[in-house]
Amino acid sequence: MMSEKEVQMLKKSNYNKIKELIRISFTLGVNLTSPSTLKDSLKIINIILVVSSVISFYGHWCYTIESIKDIPKIAESVCTGFQTLISVIKMVYYLFIQRRLYYLLYKAQTHEYIRKIDIFHKNFPMSERLQAKIDEILDASWKNINGQLIFYICCCAAIISNYFFMALFQNIYHTWKETPNYEFVLPFPSVYPSWKDKGMSFPYYHIQMFLGTCSCYISGMCAVSFDGVFIVLSVHGVGLVKVLNMLIENSTSADVPKERRVEYLRYCIYQYQRISDYTDELRKIYKHISLTQFLLSLLVWGIVLFQMSVGLESDLMTLVRMIMYISAAGYEIVLYCYNGQRLTSECEKIPYAFFSCDWFNESKEFQELTRMMILRSNRSFFMEISWFTTMTLPTLMAMIKTSGSYFLLLRNVAE
Repeated sequence: MMSEKEVQMLKKSNYNKIKELIRISFTLGVNLTSPSTLKDSLKIINIILVVSSVISFYGHWCYTIESIKDIPKIAESVCTGFQTLISVIKMVYYLFIQRRLYYLLYKAQTHEYIRKIDIFHKNFPMSERLQAKIDEILDASWKNINGQLIFYICCCAAIISNYFFMALFQNIYHTWKETPNYEFVLPFPSVYPSWKDKGMSFPYYHIQMFLGTCSCYISGMCAVSFDGVFIVLSVHGVGLVKVLNMLIENSTSADVPKERRVEYLRYCIYQYQRISDYTDELRKIYKHISLTQFLLSLLVWGIVLFQMSVGLESDLMTLVRMIMYISAAGYEIVLYCYNGQRLTSECEKIPYAFFSCDWFNESKEFQELTRMMILRSNRSFFMEISWFTTMTLPTLMAMIKTSGSYFLLLRNVAE
């Protein structure tokens, strides 16, 4: 059993693997650490970002109406508008569920579900050997979490930096050169007709730039924060199920005393219920909010592919930008389907773990418990997307196919 000091050291070690996620969340007004009055007051940042981004939709709308006959021109505005809408919905949802996410993250960082395993509290002779295997499984899980987070952060930071700094430096350059009749650009393609003739005068340009920057920032960083939490919790869930399967397979090993094997199996069943509660909580949190993500991403993917084809023919810079965009927006869906599939596949191994142990040579009670758990754990587990589909690789393939259809439709309309 771990002491309080060891638990805190473990928490600190795991926190260091996700500290970028926690810090980015703070900049969004989201507190994923222990609650306090000061930290909870950060919600005002969340509200400011949401309100500013909602106002920026007016600029997207006006830009689209102004250029309605030029499909390639409005495509990027529509695409970035959809991406902003996805993030606004997530930000509002964050206001209500960040405390629930904190508790799950805390349990993951402190390995609470592992520390509750009764086997380690009942002086079983093979506890140290099992603990070493568990540490190996969970260390691999946290390394995987860290790798996925770093890659996703880099993808999202690259595309929003491209949008923001390209607009900023272009405006600064032309202001310095005093280019006549220069029309400034905003981070995302948008226009505010009432202020169009004001140019870059204060405060009109600065307000427009602020609104565009807010929508640009949450489009990338809210994705990192919200989807990053899913990475942590789902991959940790995969690790928990791997640990459970390992414990079950060891239930009839030689170093488990024969007279205590029923007791050992009961503790495995208790652990199964704890993990089931954890995965159900994760599924409920992301079940309905993910529907918006997947539906709008279908349109975003199709538009990005269309923009890439246009850039390939005429504008290399647009092509590079869209490649960066698809790296971030594409991985946003991949991480849900890939990690959801991993969790589903690992859960499917639970009944096989019960069946693969040497249960037929054990007592009648052991056999009854095994049969009961094979039936109970044989139900399929899926991370659901509302009531429509699941976060699995077949869903990812279907989305790629559908977005390809949208791309072809846009090509035909443009021609």
